[in-house]
Amino acid sequence: MPKPKKNNISRILILSLFFVALIAASFAFGYKTGYDKGADSASRNRNILLVNEDNLLPPDYVPEDLVNLYEMRHAFRLANAEIYMTRVAYEPMQEMFLAAEHDNVNGFIITSGYRSYERQQEIYAESKPGYAQKPGASEHQTGLCFDVTAMNSGDGFENTEQYAWLRQNAYKYGFIQRYPANKSHITGISHEPWHYRYVGVAAAEYIHKNNITLEEYLK
Repeated sequence: MPKPKKNNISRILILSLFFVALIAASFAFGYKTGYDKGADSASRNRNILLVNEDNLLPPDYVPEDLVNLYEMRHAFRLANAEIYMTRVAYEPMQEMFLAAEHDNVNGFIITSGYRSYERQQEIYAESKPGYAQKPGASEHQTGLCFDVTAMNSGDGFENTEQYAWLRQNAYKYGFIQRYPANKSHITGISHEPWHYRYVGVAAAEYIHKNNITLEEYLK
């Protein structure tokens, strides 16, 4: 039986390598542009989950490794004993509030964390139009964010020393004020000085330094 010629073997090898490279490039492109982006899913870019009216979480989405904040060590107060967050967000959150305590800024009260699809559905049904996100569009379903207020906040959280401290320091621990003032035309949500989202230190520093939103960062 005649042996295959060397040039034929070379062609086969080159074609094989070409198809492997093509498949790898297609996968990389899909990941970079948010492969799982769609009407009933969330968009992921740079490993950050984006949830809004255009990027909905499915009804069965439940984040991994949720922890009950009441059962964990915490340098903050809780509005109730049933507030949960993912561990990946809780740990830097605890570190952040310990740092605030070290700076003699205390009295933070966490009022909300993770919400299930069903709970968000209830809130949406009970709220006036524009006061709550529809189910699937709320960041609270990610377990990566929290709402906060302060003791004796008086005229509003944005007028407290606690808010001023978070505005100056939250990004150092990977958190951003998710819905800043004068950005509702981008986020679709009015100013919420109490809502903070974990995105990781690198992303938070960039967002803070450039005064942009998560939508603009992931654009």
